[in-house]
Order: sequence, then C-alpha cells, then structure tokens
Amino acid sequence: MPEFVPDARAEALREKYGFDIIPRDGLEVLIEAAVAAPRKRILEIGTSVGYSALCLATATGAHVDTVERDAGKLDVAKKLWAACGASNNITAYLGDAERVVPELVKRHKYDFVFIDAAKSKYCGYLDAIYDFIDTGTVIVADDVNFLGLVKGDGYPPHKHRTIVTGMRRFVRAITDASRFECTMSDVGGGIAVCTKI
Repeated sequence: MPEFVPDARAEALREKYGFDIIPRDGLEVLIEAAVAAPRKRILEIGTSVGYSALCLATATGAHVDTVERDAGKLDVAKKLWAACGASNNITAYLGDAERVVPELVKRHKYDFVFIDAAKSKYCGYLDAIYDFIDTGTVIVADDVNFLGLVKGDGYPPHKHRTIVTGMRRFVRAITDASRFECTMSDVGGGIAVCTKI
C-alpha cells in the first residue's frame, strides 16, 4: 500500500464516530484499490461523517462526489473537509442515494465507486450505476459479510433479515463472472473489490 497518513483531525474524528467510519484495515484495502490506477472522478455512496471521502480525495487527487441522507452527519463531514483543506475536491449531495445516484451517474463519468450506505439497498445502487460505468471501473463495497451473517445460506435472525437477504443478493451479483472480476476479504465487516468486465 502506498504511504498514506490521514490528517490528525480525521483520526480524531474516527475516534469520536468510530462506528460510522470504515475500519482502518478496510480503509487500507479501499485506498490501495483507489490508487492502483489513475482516477478522475469517484462516487461514494454513504458519506457518514466524511472520513472515507477525505481519504479518497487526499490519496488519489481525484474529485469525490459523495451522497448522504443524514444532514447532521453531512455537516460534520463538511467541517472536517474544510479543516483539512479538502473542500474543493469533494462535492456532497444531501438526499436518499436511491434518488440521487441515478441522477449523478447520468451527469458524470465515474471510474471508481465506493458503496458504504444502507446495507439492504446495495443491489439497487449497483443496478443504478451499472449501465453508466465503463469496463474497468472499480467498485468497492464495505460490510459485505454483515455481522458474519451473509456467508452461507442459513436463515438470518429476524432483526437482520432484510439486510442479510439484500446483501446476499448483492454478493451474488458482484460475483457473477460474466459482469465482474471480484475479490472479497473478511477485513472489517467484509470488503469486496470488483472490476467491471
């Protein structure tokens, strides 16, 4: 992995909002995938408090468009980006990703996509972007083995059934060898790195 040390303010934010931020080992996989080839424009689905968008923008020099439905989290993210001098490299969109993402992919060409949003909706996000991304576009998805429940075909607990069922559909879609080359890792909650073929 290339040398990449996020700003100390971002690390402090990670400590404060750790549950909402990609785990450090998952971040390493994300950044390694993002810097593996030149990137011009990155789409992030699920901003949270802005940590991964900051890391993507800083590590790649690409412009990051990021979508978040929680205005409070987006306010925290914007303050972080401003404090780190990254505001000009990141454009935030407030709204439900199911509504915002289809509009963004019609307006911009993305060569890298990071999905870390509502877990039960990953398939919908994939469907929204698939026809608008080129061969070679990389998609990284976090939490693909949500709580260790996605692997296998066991019946998930009731309170996680929608998420696990949706994530299993997503994993089947990204491991379809006619559409993607995909590697999956158990890092964090599971992370997938897929390239459209």
